[in-house]
Amino acid sequence: MKDSKGGGTDTPNGILGAIFDQDGLLFDTERIYQECWLESARLQGVDMDPSFPRRFCGVGRGLIAKMAAAEHPELDIERFCNKAVELAWGRQLAGVPEKKPGLDNMLEFCRAHGIRTAVASSSPRNVVEHNLRAAGVREYFDAVATGDEVENSKPAPDIFLLAARRIGVAPARCCVFEDAFSGIRGANAAGMKAVMIPDLRQPTDEIRAMCTVCRDLGEAIAALA
Repeated sequence: MKDSKGGGTDTPNGILGAIFDQDGLLFDTERIYQECWLESARLQGVDMDPSFPRRFCGVGRGLIAKMAAAEHPELDIERFCNKAVELAWGRQLAGVPEKKPGLDNMLEFCRAHGIRTAVASSSPRNVVEHNLRAAGVREYFDAVATGDEVENSKPAPDIFLLAARRIGVAPARCCVFEDAFSGIRGANAAGMKAVMIPDLRQPTDEIRAMCTVCRDLGEAIAALA
């Protein structure tokens, strides 16, 4: 059965579109950002608590700047943010990302069942495209939406709604896969089904009430089946 918005073969639960975060969800890249936030702070002589950057997971740069300024007013925030992302993007562009468990099975399932797919990442397009191609999975994605293409970053729904438009599937027929609290909140705000696959942070009771929690992408296929 075809969806009126242009999706593929209908699934028993009506899902026609799968939208994936990148860092910490498709690839084990979130740890790179964690290391680079800490390194950027050290370059200014600040020893940041290693647990603090975990709160940045999936959050846009503007909100990160506000969080860092509140916690560490001694930092030059603009320099801190610029250096951290410069380090993180440089490391990714120079390498091949490690795929998260179950990714290949998930993508094959989506292809076999005609489910339209998109990446919705706060990272810039050149980094996302590099990672997808370096990992050999770019052909499995119908669209890419990045943080620099929307006005409001996660937890706002903007990037998920943009991704849904690009794959031609109504928000209510989309399922979002995320590892970050901000992404789960954004998916809920977009009116989409949400699945969390924890990476660096385990879900709180509040987050669990907003989503299905799975161990990995392989287990998460059940959310589409």
